[in-house]
Amino acid sequence: MAIKPLFMLIARILTFVFLLISLIVLATTDDFNQISTYRYTFSVIVIGLVYTFLQTALTIFHMISGQNICGDVLTHFEFYGDKVSSHILATGATTGYGITSGVAASLLLIAFFFSAISSVFSSFNLHNKS
Repeated sequence: MAIKPLFMLIARILTFVFLLISLIVLATTDDFNQISTYRYTFSVIVIGLVYTFLQTALTIFHMISGQNICGDVLTHFEFYGDKVSSHILATGATTGYGITSGVAASLLLIAFFFSAISSVFSSFNLHNKS
């Protein structure tokens, strides 16, 4: 088992866990339906959860089988998807701080950091392919 896929898997799992906890905290906020920026932060978390779940499944498949499903296409999707995903999570965290949803925004910021770490590993994978 290679080290990089293991670290990438750990980063993706931690991203998913912090996004899930952030979603729960945000959804249980009293003013959730009254403030529209909550909905943006909520949407960012859901998009991040879906993307992270997909990439976690693909990383597990890669670790078990030793090969990518679509080869270079998946490597490029992973590279650009990680960049976009981490930037979207960062905007969601800053929006969360703007509406004083401190706990949910802090958890979302931690998820952003793990997503950024995963993004660095996907950069290594793209560099190794070229």
